[in-house]
Amino acid sequence: MPAFPYLFSNSIFRINLTTIAMMILTGLVVLIVLRLSIRKLDMRKPRGLQNLIEWAIDFTANMARDTMPSEQVVQWILPLAFTMMIYLFVANWLGVIATVAIQQHQPIPLLGITAASLAAAHGEVPLFDSPTANMSMTLGMAFMVWVLSHAVGLRHPRQYFRHYLQNPLGILEEFTNPLTHGMRLFGNIFAGEALAGVILTMPMLFGFVPTGFPFLLIWLLYSGFVSTIQAYVFTILMTLYVGQKSFVGGVHHT
Repeated sequence: MPAFPYLFSNSIFRINLTTIAMMILTGLVVLIVLRLSIRKLDMRKPRGLQNLIEWAIDFTANMARDTMPSEQVVQWILPLAFTMMIYLFVANWLGVIATVAIQQHQPIPLLGITAASLAAAHGEVPLFDSPTANMSMTLGMAFMVWVLSHAVGLRHPRQYFRHYLQNPLGILEEFTNPLTHGMRLFGNIFAGEALAGVILTMPMLFGFVPTGFPFLLIWLLYSGFVSTIQAYVFTILMTLYVGQKSFVGGVHHT
């Protein structure tokens, strides 16, 4: 287990500084990309990055239409769904592009880097990886979706509570859905980075030929595919969970 730098490391509210920094970096990358896409806005003949972003918006809208009860709800959820999908796409890919760690041999108690944690991590302190490789981040996003879905459902309290009376097992899903929602994303991204790290430790042939390079290349290509799919899966599940609790005119979309 790497020795991550933490704030408030001795409390239950400790903050992983590497994950926070990567979340901020992801947000900056998304903002820059979106800003560049509208720098030369052309409503008649979109091209380049603008064309790609417009395609992504249309893709997200069509995805939401498959899980939402009405076009009104689709247009309401579209900004969040699009932002979430592009944010997770960038966040997931950061660890595929590069992972950076330093070798630290001296404890830094202020950042929660102790001699014991350094010994367990063999001195490895990560500075750059996917923020979604941290379970706290992915579960936090899943909890946000859970709160949002219930807030939408409670706008129609009669239909909201009737749903649980008709399907008592739905109460159990309120505990399992956010857990699987967040842990699925974390597990796929963390596993990708962990196996890439293992491949990098493969011994050199004749002392200088990297025997693991072909395996690493194949695994990085596969991890890039998984990272893209997981951004889509997390987003469509978000629209599904919100759509299941969207009651429009007494209609429950399942």
